[in-house]
Amino acid sequence: MTSEGDGDSGPMTPPVSVGSHSVTPAAGTARANSVVGIGMMAMNALAYLFTLLSARLLGPKDFGGVSALLGVLIVANVGSLTLQATAARRLATADERHLAGVSRDVLRNAWGVAIGLGVLFLLAAPVLDRLLHLHDWVAAAMVGASAVPLTLMGAFAGIVQGERRWVPLALIYVAMGAGRVLGGTVALLVDPSLRSAMVGVAVGSLAPALLGSVFCRAPAFGVSDHAPVLGELWRNGHTLLAFFAFTNLDVLLARHLFSTHDAGIYAAGAILAKACLFLPTFVLVVAFPSMATERGRRVFIGPLLAVGGLGLLVVAAVAVVPDLAVTFAGGSEYADLGPVAWLFALEGTIFAALQILVYDAIAAQAHSAIVLWLAAIVLVGVAVPLVDSVRVLVALAASIAFGVGLVTSLMPRASHPD
Repeated sequence: MTSEGDGDSGPMTPPVSVGSHSVTPAAGTARANSVVGIGMMAMNALAYLFTLLSARLLGPKDFGGVSALLGVLIVANVGSLTLQATAARRLATADERHLAGVSRDVLRNAWGVAIGLGVLFLLAAPVLDRLLHLHDWVAAAMVGASAVPLTLMGAFAGIVQGERRWVPLALIYVAMGAGRVLGGTVALLVDPSLRSAMVGVAVGSLAPALLGSVFCRAPAFGVSDHAPVLGELWRNGHTLLAFFAFTNLDVLLARHLFSTHDAGIYAAGAILAKACLFLPTFVLVVAFPSMATERGRRVFIGPLLAVGGLGLLVVAAVAVVPDLAVTFAGGSEYADLGPVAWLFALEGTIFAALQILVYDAIAAQAHSAIVLWLAAIVLVGVAVPLVDSVRVLVALAASIAFGVGLVTSLMPRASHPD
């Protein structure tokens, strides 16, 4: 599977570098998809392994808490993704003379964003503990502890993505998955509890940040203008915060609205949804620099079709063999998931398509955040008074996401976003 990437010649589309070899644009795109795809599939497989072990070792009650906190961590990870998108876009469009300055400025800002998010989520731990019925504020505090290294990792990943250094990027992704499964699994084997699982997640978050720092040693000195980077960080962060808040809101609503058993079933279904959302992300990662450089063109169409087609194949497979999907999501304790498993796969596919559109809007510096925030408000406004079952909540979230995707796809793309 390939995405539209470096096919056009021009000053903003250099030959792609894979490893130590320079290759033609068409071949480079295919190889880049392969390298990044392998790295991201390894990351997701390892992260899934941790999720599966958590589901089996903890059971629906505590696993529901882990899933809810991981959902909050995805929202906290918006800082990481913002830094990655900003660094990748600016480096892809920068003159060669300014590459070191852009990298330096991104890394300087990354420390401020990382520390700020860490403090914010540490202070929010008692609130999360109460809202999510965790009865363990230390577990909730681990979201803040994890956010710091993951945010720094985003800056490192964005630099190598913008420079089209696909092998280092793939290795950073692998380190992210390996850190979570190793740290989390060891912690669960020592003490199978909500707190232990989240401590393991926090420890494992150090791995990709440490590896990324090895790949990105920007010059420590020199004067650069922070205003452009800070302004773009704010715009991109606002958009990504809205996207990840919306796409994780249904899991938090399930934890708040349903019994612990049904919330656990919903959390298991969310594993399927997140698999459909994140597994094809490598298509987006490779296509994003071209979204930034090929302005005024709807470059998102190719990646959108690829991601949507893959997702629909998964939906069909889950509908045919729901028992296999239940096994994937957690095992026999989650048997109630079977009849609605295909709905979660469909939700995740719609989320993945929406993610392509959101990143294309970021590449063009278009303003799509307001649509996502409105969607979140509608979801809460309808779900809290009316939703009383797993099936209705996932169908509602998927339907609203589909509508948001339609609106976002029709938004104008500026030809000169800078």
